[in-house]
Amino acid sequence: MTRWTKMGMLGMVALWSAGWIAPGHLLADNNAFTIADLKLQSASQLVDVCDVDAANPDYVAALAFCYGFFEGAIRYAEAIAGPEAHKNLVCPPAGATRLQAVEAYIAYMKANPQYAQERPVDAIYRALMPHWPCPSTP
Repeated sequence: MTRWTKMGMLGMVALWSAGWIAPGHLLADNNAFTIADLKLQSASQLVDVCDVDAANPDYVAALAFCYGFFEGAIRYAEAIAGPEAHKNLVCPPAGATRLQAVEAYIAYMKANPQYAQERPVDAIYRALMPHWPCPSTP
């Protein structure tokens, strides 16, 4: 099991346990993050979850959900493409982290609000493809 898989699994466990232990109070006074954002109906809701203020009492759960969602999006794309036909859509440099991917996503979405209502997975790839482009094959 890779380090990323373990971290993704731990993130999901943290999210689930936080949701069962303390449901209903995931709202900070000056923060757009709410429990409804965890349904992720739009790219802007993913921004709210991933950009939650560190002072929010549920910051760790929100960040774990964010990282887990990014991990799931990457793994899903790999799974449906299959190993024979897999074409990388995003080619991060060696050592790139999920935090860097999330930061690139948030910056892109804030600069391109016209994509706020897209599906979150589509928006992740829309943001990361130009940020970490793959070399073209002749």
